[in-house]
Amino acid sequence: MSAVYGFTGKIARIDLSAGSVSIIEPQEEVYRKYLGGWALGMYFLFKEGLAEPDKDPLGPENMLQLLVGPVTGIAPNPRTAIVTKSPYGFNCITLCGGQGGANLKFAGWDGIQIVGKADKPVYIAVIDDHIEIRDATEFWGMGTEEAEMAMRKKVLAPIETSGSTLTESDLTKKWAKLRPPKNQGIGGKRLASTWVIGPAGENKVWFANMVTEGARAHGRYGSGAVAGAKNLKGIVVRGTKGQKFADKKKFLQIMGNIQKREGTSHFWRTYGTAGASVHEANIVGGYPIRNWQWESWADPRTVKTLSGPFVDQMSFVRKQACPGCALHCLYPARISSYNEMMDETITDMPDWEAMGMVGGNIGYLEAEGTDPGDPYGGTFEDMTENAAKTQYTTWFSDNTGMDFIEGGALLGLLMELRQRDLIEPADLDGIDLKWGDLNSVKAVLEKTVAGEGIGAVLARGTYETARYLSRKKENDEIMYYSMTGKRYAQPAHGARSNHDRNALDYVTVVRPCEHTGGGSKAFMKNPIDYDGAVNGQNFNAAVNSMVYCLFASGFWGDEGNVELVKAVTGWNDFDKKDFLKVGERAYALSRLFNLRSQNIKEPRKEWDSPDMFPARWFKEPLPTGPYKGKTAFNGDTAKLFDECLPQYWAQRGWSRDKGIPEEEKLKELGIAGIAGNIAAKLRS
Repeated sequence: MSAVYGFTGKIARIDLSAGSVSIIEPQEEVYRKYLGGWALGMYFLFKEGLAEPDKDPLGPENMLQLLVGPVTGIAPNPRTAIVTKSPYGFNCITLCGGQGGANLKFAGWDGIQIVGKADKPVYIAVIDDHIEIRDATEFWGMGTEEAEMAMRKKVLAPIETSGSTLTESDLTKKWAKLRPPKNQGIGGKRLASTWVIGPAGENKVWFANMVTEGARAHGRYGSGAVAGAKNLKGIVVRGTKGQKFADKKKFLQIMGNIQKREGTSHFWRTYGTAGASVHEANIVGGYPIRNWQWESWADPRTVKTLSGPFVDQMSFVRKQACPGCALHCLYPARISSYNEMMDETITDMPDWEAMGMVGGNIGYLEAEGTDPGDPYGGTFEDMTENAAKTQYTTWFSDNTGMDFIEGGALLGLLMELRQRDLIEPADLDGIDLKWGDLNSVKAVLEKTVAGEGIGAVLARGTYETARYLSRKKENDEIMYYSMTGKRYAQPAHGARSNHDRNALDYVTVVRPCEHTGGGSKAFMKNPIDYDGAVNGQNFNAAVNSMVYCLFASGFWGDEGNVELVKAVTGWNDFDKKDFLKVGERAYALSRLFNLRSQNIKEPRKEWDSPDMFPARWFKEPLPTGPYKGKTAFNGDTAKLFDECLPQYWAQRGWSRDKGIPEEEKLKELGIAGIAGNIAAKLRS
């Protein structure tokens, strides 16, 4: 198709087995229905037949998609979306910030689809219309930071070649410093964007991810393992073409309004999600502590270790933002520690998920020997070292290319099993784990990355590790301590207080155990606002199909999500209902995909049951904090799963018995053609 405003009209399809590159040209109708990112990716997974259970996620037939949306490029807060079939068998929809989305759009592409498997390690180099599959043998085995820097040097646009940049000898001449020649940059600029995997992805760790800019990660659900299974080390993109608008003046005006609103946010501009720790621990009681045994310390001084101001003073280097973003959520930092292993490591200020799932969940914050229910007994030096351990463990995860949410849950599981003498060091190849011990943490993570010995089990994540150990030890109690929802780790948002995340939100989201579903506030109301919850979830899915930062969505409002789309595309009849329908399609397709791809016959027993969520939520009252004594959904799993869940499904136009989108709903959404047969199979 010819390019339409807002889209290039082209998606690159790269077959690594054949060594070929072709072009897909979606019709404008497809773009209007799905926009990009999440929804468009799910559309292509269905078109590819990847919902079928016999399609191996780590086989050559799986398709790894890197996608953007209609306003990606010059619009604020850009992200990229990776959509594929997860190694766990369900969908993998994972988003990431950075410069890459703009580069991909400026190169003239709405996305890249990768199928097949290369005979040897390769990377993909994109310079505008030119795409090459190149040998990556020299980069295989590198951490994500080293690989990214090395690969960016290999992909240069004409303006970045030696003939069009000033050399160091040129810079010794006064005229060059005062008045550089036209079309010549100063020094060898490296403006490409790179998504890479680390050793974890190369070794197909199920929760491996793809990383860009050192610390921005497509973190959840295992995209790095899919890339590693294809012998794909990375994707490097350099775009120089720019972007077309239907109404450039209106677009820039709306963009300016968004940036002005963002500029008023003290919370985001000061510490980003790192500012949430004290609030989570001391007000809403949702901070993961020692595998969720606690969710709030008795002494509020404990969490000071990972408060934004403390980490800022200890290690801040500078702020860094995605293009056009006034929020600045990434803070490069330098670790200061008495431990030479950690000292001087360049990393980033931990975001909330790292503070929770690494810092609190594996016991880094308490002084040694201190119980979370006791007064804090540490010193200032203890605080700095505990913060450093959190930063170093987060850096190690990023550099090896692993989801530290899943990794933190895995470590928390193993530490609690050891605490309760349910496993022995021999079960972990001689590693003796204890809370807050960095050396044993690193040893376990190294085993996991390498996939050697017990690492081959750990590489499949928290739930599968618990299942393996319960069988090995012939002790079903072990499964109780797996803090996972639908086989993937609970993120750093507690469900028991009902003031952070509501259990029904975790139960209904179609990205397993997602914490950014969008329905939680509506689910917390009494009576439950089912319509509001559905609209919130559809809204967030639509934002992730527009492919901009969900954290910025509150500053975009209807102006950004509707008027900005009109300005860039010229679709003057596009309205809020159209926007929300995109998210609703994403939800329906994702639900069908998850059930069919895992060959689930009875969802209420196999997928949507209490057994698929942490029993601790419902059976253990919170021991400390402002909501001491609370359990998730008041411990009433029958009401949650037998009453509220079917009512939620009915609100969506899904069947009350299985949660299958009804035939009329599929027709209303315009997806009966690609999903009707699968829905019919699931109903039977």
